[in-house]
Amino acid sequence: MTILSQIKPNLINYLLGEDRLIKRRERSEKRRIKYKEPHILTVYLAINDPNSYLLLQVIPELKNRFRVQFRYKTILDKQVMMFPEPQLWDANTLKDGANMAKLYGLKPPELATSNEELNIQASLQLVSIESQDDFLENARVVFDAYWSGDLEALSRLSSVKTTTQESLLSQKLRNNELELLKNTHYLPGTIHYCDEWYWGLERLQYLEERLNDLGLSDKPQVKYAKLHQHLLPFKDNQPCPLSNANKLTIYFSIRSPYSYLGLNRASSLAKHYGLKLEIKPVLPMLMRNMHVPKNKGHYIAQDTKRESIKYNIPFGKIADPLGKGVERCYALFEYAKSEGKEESFLINYARCVWSEGIRSETDSGLKHIVQISGLDWNHAQSLLNDSSWRQWTEENLKELYSLGLWGVPSFKFEQTIVFGQDKLLFIEHAIRRSLQLD
Repeated sequence: MTILSQIKPNLINYLLGEDRLIKRRERSEKRRIKYKEPHILTVYLAINDPNSYLLLQVIPELKNRFRVQFRYKTILDKQVMMFPEPQLWDANTLKDGANMAKLYGLKPPELATSNEELNIQASLQLVSIESQDDFLENARVVFDAYWSGDLEALSRLSSVKTTTQESLLSQKLRNNELELLKNTHYLPGTIHYCDEWYWGLERLQYLEERLNDLGLSDKPQVKYAKLHQHLLPFKDNQPCPLSNANKLTIYFSIRSPYSYLGLNRASSLAKHYGLKLEIKPVLPMLMRNMHVPKNKGHYIAQDTKRESIKYNIPFGKIADPLGKGVERCYALFEYAKSEGKEESFLINYARCVWSEGIRSETDSGLKHIVQISGLDWNHAQSLLNDSSWRQWTEENLKELYSLGLWGVPSFKFEQTIVFGQDKLLFIEHAIRRSLQLD
């Protein structure tokens, strides 16, 4: 074990620490005051992004509630390396957009028609007005026409008339995309404020909390926290188990920090509603020859940290299990399952590598995980060279793709399927409908 591998978990824990975040925010605020700058929130919008459409609908309410200024940046081209399965991503984002619209009573994205030329023309129209004071109102008209498939209205709205004008606006569009990349992010439908990112309605709560702490609202409140709701109680506050035939399935990767959060939350959800939790591990994307850029990895770590705090799940002292750590985990999964301990084994394993800095690629680290999971270390050692797990992880991955998804954690209950631990509320709604509790 190298010195770097020994100190790295503590270094990451420091970099993700709450104390460091507080100090960074204090420095940003002092700098803003020194230069007499307003509180500026930069919103990155893409015409073909459902999250952008939903975010655009709530910004007027945010403007009324907080003493802040908004500036708008239109983008279009995705950073290809950030989206390994772009078609599946787009389809899932549209589905999520409909769910989020229903949750908050917004107009849903219902794309009737879309093509490259339409996307370009609508984007250029947005770029042409993004510095105007009435951008919000006019952009909403453009987005409404786009997402309702009103091509005639879009054509009437277009003010881009000359080739020269189109060229200048295209360059501005490209500059916005480069700015997003420079600021270490990749997703549209995102707000950037003082070095921190808030994606869509999913993370708007954290921005509200921050602006409240800065005293920027006369009546501090948090309106966009529904995804973070706690488990809903039963009517009589007593367990009411479903039939044994009902199960909650999670597609999981030991190398995914979101899977770590998702497994803990799904475990609590299953216990609360009397469900069997079925865990289907898959190989992480980097071990499937998919690329995960550093920008994406950094954002995921920071986002997981704040989500972990919200759910009181320890996170930050990371010993990345990529490679040997993943292989050893999956080599022992069937053994843990045969003992009825697969859930506790993966929860312990994930906690150790994502919050305790336990290096699972070492025998001492793995022995610790095995023993706290109530498994026999001597027997476990004899299984480490077994590679049969490669077949069933591949089968799990094919099954995941058959559901229209590609990434983890993903969840399935009956006919409800969602991607992301932050969408578990929709699984809970499905469970409660099945139990006839709502």
